[in-house]
Amino acid sequence: MSRWVEYHGLRLSRSLAFGIGLAALALAAGLDTRALAAGAKLRGEAMPAGFGRLSLTFDEPIQTRIRVSSGVLIVAFGGQVQVDAARIARELPNYISIARVDPDGRGMRFALTQAYKANLIEAGDKAFIDLLPQTWTGVMPGPPPEAIAELTERLRLAEARAREAARQPVAPPAVLTMRVASLPTLERLIFKAPAETKLTSDLSDGTLKLVFDRPMNAEAGAIRSALPADIGFAGLDAGKEALSLALTLPKDWQARSFNDETGLVVDLLRPVKQEALSLADLSKPSPQPAPAPGTTPAATEPPAKPAATAPVVKPAEPVTQAAVATPAAPEVPPGPVAITVEGKRLDFRFTRPTGAAAFLDAGVMTLVFDTRDTIDPAKLVGLMPKLIEDSTVTREGKVTLVRLRLAGQPLTRIFDNGPAWSLDLGEDAGRPAAPVEPQRSMDDRGQTIVAVPLAGLTGIHWLESGPAGLPIAVATATGPTRLTPKPYQFVEFGLLQTAQGLAIQPHADDVAVRAGTEQVRVGRNGGLNVSLDIGEPSGKAEETAGKQDAAPLLDGDAWAKLRIGNPRDRARALLLDVTDASRSRKSEARLALARFYAANGLMPEAAGPLNALLADDASMRGNREALFLKGVIAAGMHRDQQALTAFDAGPIKDDAETGLWRALIEQRLNRNAQALVGFRRAEAVLDHYPADLQGEFREAMARAALTQQDIGVAERQIQALADMPRGSFDQEHLALLQARLDDVGGRPEAAMNGYKPLFEAKSRPIAAEAQLRAVKLADTEKRTDIKPEEAIARLETVSVIWRGGRLEIEALAELGRLYADQQRWRDAFMVARRANENFTDDPLTRRMHDETAQRFAELFSGSGLGKLPRIEALALFYDFKEFLPIGRRGDEITRLLADRLVELDLLDQASEILKYQMDRRLTGAARSTVAARLAMIDLMNGKPADAIRALNTTRLVELPADVKRARLLLEAKALSDLSRTDQALEMLEGERGPEIDRLRADIYWTGRRWREAGEAYERLLDESWRGDDALGDGERADVMRAGVSYVMASESLSLDRLRSKFAPKMARGADARTFAFVTGADRTRASDIREMARATANADTLSEFLKAYRERYPAYSAAMRKPQPPAADKLPSPADGAAAEPAAPSRS
Repeated sequence: MSRWVEYHGLRLSRSLAFGIGLAALALAAGLDTRALAAGAKLRGEAMPAGFGRLSLTFDEPIQTRIRVSSGVLIVAFGGQVQVDAARIARELPNYISIARVDPDGRGMRFALTQAYKANLIEAGDKAFIDLLPQTWTGVMPGPPPEAIAELTERLRLAEARAREAARQPVAPPAVLTMRVASLPTLERLIFKAPAETKLTSDLSDGTLKLVFDRPMNAEAGAIRSALPADIGFAGLDAGKEALSLALTLPKDWQARSFNDETGLVVDLLRPVKQEALSLADLSKPSPQPAPAPGTTPAATEPPAKPAATAPVVKPAEPVTQAAVATPAAPEVPPGPVAITVEGKRLDFRFTRPTGAAAFLDAGVMTLVFDTRDTIDPAKLVGLMPKLIEDSTVTREGKVTLVRLRLAGQPLTRIFDNGPAWSLDLGEDAGRPAAPVEPQRSMDDRGQTIVAVPLAGLTGIHWLESGPAGLPIAVATATGPTRLTPKPYQFVEFGLLQTAQGLAIQPHADDVAVRAGTEQVRVGRNGGLNVSLDIGEPSGKAEETAGKQDAAPLLDGDAWAKLRIGNPRDRARALLLDVTDASRSRKSEARLALARFYAANGLMPEAAGPLNALLADDASMRGNREALFLKGVIAAGMHRDQQALTAFDAGPIKDDAETGLWRALIEQRLNRNAQALVGFRRAEAVLDHYPADLQGEFREAMARAALTQQDIGVAERQIQALADMPRGSFDQEHLALLQARLDDVGGRPEAAMNGYKPLFEAKSRPIAAEAQLRAVKLADTEKRTDIKPEEAIARLETVSVIWRGGRLEIEALAELGRLYADQQRWRDAFMVARRANENFTDDPLTRRMHDETAQRFAELFSGSGLGKLPRIEALALFYDFKEFLPIGRRGDEITRLLADRLVELDLLDQASEILKYQMDRRLTGAARSTVAARLAMIDLMNGKPADAIRALNTTRLVELPADVKRARLLLEAKALSDLSRTDQALEMLEGERGPEIDRLRADIYWTGRRWREAGEAYERLLDESWRGDDALGDGERADVMRAGVSYVMASESLSLDRLRSKFAPKMARGADARTFAFVTGADRTRASDIREMARATANADTLSEFLKAYRERYPAYSAAMRKPQPPAADKLPSPADGAAAEPAAPSRS
């Protein structure tokens, strides 16, 4: 191809048709097929005809484009090219002064010594660029003769190869062959096919379809005769693209396929046949020893009727070995369940040991079997008609349910017999069953659960319709039988009476039933409210009883005696005793001094001699009293973690009295479930303590019970506090506990009457807590005696005057909720921030933070953002950004806030938010997408350089096509605004679409390329000048820009053409006089027209571009600024004449 390139345009020459034809034929013949980056050799030569020639020889054909711009020859390649241009300036010194290769290898640039015309000739894998003088006329130079000769020879060779290939016979398709190998567990089909053939297999309803991904021939008869006896031939389909083969397999056969060195292999796996062994089979002796008489009956009889076991033991030994080897066999496939009747016993014989559960409700016996075996309902019809009125079999989840409606109220029992389960409806129902007993326990999070030991547990299954139509959880287990002898009722769930397994009926929606190791674990988020007393195992009970018989760690009577008399005198005497004591009794004297200080509440003073004692005397480090006293002192100083560590010392760790003090610390740390367990286990110890210690412990126990809603324990402890001698326990504390008991017990009126008198209590903590509890009660019961304003005022006072502990964090949580209900968002967020700062690790703080983050997200996303005044919303966002949710929702909120800032014309702030999100929070394609939004805002803000920087720093190779195109448009527009018009136009080369045409016209306009701009705008208008429809506002603006462009370019012919097309429609619009003035034929006032044209040329095209961009790519666009009031820049009317001043350009 030959192209004539000048600064002002492009002309094609027709002199090289022959070379063009040769190049096209060579490419069509496929002589060069490489798709990788090509190498090229560049050579320069001054031709005798008076022009310079650049010769490029590529490794493969490469598309080449050239143009001359401002004395620079720009060569662009269609792909990456490796070329050395260092010598070209020496080879053509009269034509080229400097040569550079683009860094990406897609082009070269040559600085010309003077103005030249450039002509490109492409011939196959060669390209020739001629630099011709401006005065050159006539026919353009053609390609060198040797290049034409080479292309002619290549074409001749290609034609010869084509003729030779046409004479060759077509190779027949490959033939597929098959051979078979038989193994004990499978049949192997080995297919011989060409290399790289792929095989796919699909087994459905006993039909195996094999598909080979290339056309082949196959003999159906040979394949049919080679197949094993059990495999059938279903069909053969030899298509043009693939070959498919269909085989039929017996029931339960499996198939697998793979490729190895022998070929394509298909294994057809036989099902494993395994006889189900009964207990009678297992008890049969091996053939060598003679069977002992009575062996089989002894094995099958239940233990309730024992037989002589001596003759059975020895013959059973070889059978045991055989039974141990049995699990190594493959798994027994599912099969039908045999159902038999013997007297009043109904037997279900499974093929393997099966987990089961059974319970009776309203005369319906429900049997739950954890099995894949099939129970045929027809086999139950008519069985035991005097005892069973009706029967149904259903499948629910992984279990099979058998429901039997019983006649009357027969005694029902279920027991196992090997892999069989027997339901007996008579008086004598086999061997006895073991009962299960629920036990209080703790989970990994320290929350109260109920654990039920159940050996042989096979699974937990939820049934949608249990007794009374409510869902229940059923735990199935293998034999021997384990039943729930009586129903248990708890606050959140109940255990039904069962004949086998467990049936748990939840009373709360969030009750969770999980399978543990040989036990079922029932729990709830936050722990269960369980008041069940669980007996310890006998061994532990004896051990605990032995420890309780030992001397108490804190003797109440001795503790009380230490408080008698003048403490200062007694302390001085004990100090003298420590000073005078010999080395052998030094430790005893120090321990006595520490005990005295602790008994009198002087805990810091007690820590001194005790620490010295433990440091100096290694033998005392195992003394129970010393270790216990260390924990008591730490607890008295409210050093809770130190106290827990001290109470975990080995010699006292399992002591009940230590558990009592540990429970006190747990209650302080708000671990009320663990604390309540410890209190209950050591409550008897508490009776021997002094009154003041009893008051402290019983108050803590009552608080833990109230938190866990264990009303019985709370009532007992509060009554014990009330019965204590007057003056030994503060009455305000007792009144508060009584009010809380009424609150938890469902007596709101009594509770509120108890709280209100305590608002003015002498004890600040009591007054603060009473107000907090009253506010919570008023909100829960929707009472009107405490208005929200009063509640907020009281809690604000509490939060200010009382700091630290659970009281402050609970007050902050309630205050934050009240602020949110009143939509006082700033106050609510401030409260949450204060909780984060002061109670970092508290679970209530984490809950407050999550709730605040949720409110923050709801407030700043969707319709919530429109409910706030704009300035207030932005202030809240900037002040409380720490509550911005993590992840995609937080990023979306950030983008919505940026849009709000744009609408307020706060473009710098919007850019700052998106830039932070781009730099700190996002990666990959999401980061590139936000960069497009940021670039759009930068363009609106008149910062095209920042827009280009944002796009360049987030450039990725793999991006969705829409994102790439959107970023391309923004970058081209930014380059245009930076007056880099040529580079902007280069980016749009090869792109098509209405938004591309619009942007290209705007680039011409911004770059003052008036003729190209006028033609581009005129192309955008297309056929809109036809018909009777009026022009839209955008179309009228394009007509005006086209007219101004032609005026600025002095293109009178084009201006006349535009006027002839659009004058009729423009005459009916608001711009009629202006259009007539611009395009008028009156040249006497040309200066006025040009002045007005310059004013129009300064008009802003950015808003039109961004509007079109947002319509085309809404997902990658920021919001648009609100329309500003119209400025003074408008076109002058013709009456203003030359006096009209040009409008000031607006910011773009």
